[in-house]
Amino acid sequence: MIDIFLSKFGIAKLAYFNIGNRYYTASEKLLALNKEIDKKPELIGTFLGEIKDGKFSPSLPLLSIIAKDTNEKVIIKEIGENDFLYGKNLRPRHILKIEGTMKEGFLKIVVNEKNECLGMAKLKKITGNEASFRNIIDLGDYLRRERK
Repeated sequence: MIDIFLSKFGIAKLAYFNIGNRYYTASEKLLALNKEIDKKPELIGTFLGEIKDGKFSPSLPLLSIIAKDTNEKVIIKEIGENDFLYGKNLRPRHILKIEGTMKEGFLKIVVNEKNECLGMAKLKKITGNEASFRNIIDLGDYLRRERK
């Protein structure tokens, strides 16, 4: 499932392994150490995501890895950055540039003008040369979950 998700962003290969329904990536040193210990780990390395209700749910660290190599991005202005991090959808006034495929329903990595990954959004509506996006996950999600 993670391979299908990665392919949506043009990522052909990423070294990963799974423990149950969760996916991780780790350095060769860490993997070698795990083999020496000869115990089944509960987790190891960087968490990439998990399968929830039959669908792959990515982690923010995975989105940051993808952001470095994909052209499926939406670059947003500072005003859009604040709104997006508060869980709001992206409107045309927030968007500086859209890279990659322009089809409704496509997923995009959301980055700011410094190319820092802020999260992921789905292309919701295209009107002429403008587009709007539905927030799927953003960095502010961690803080909002802590308040509950």
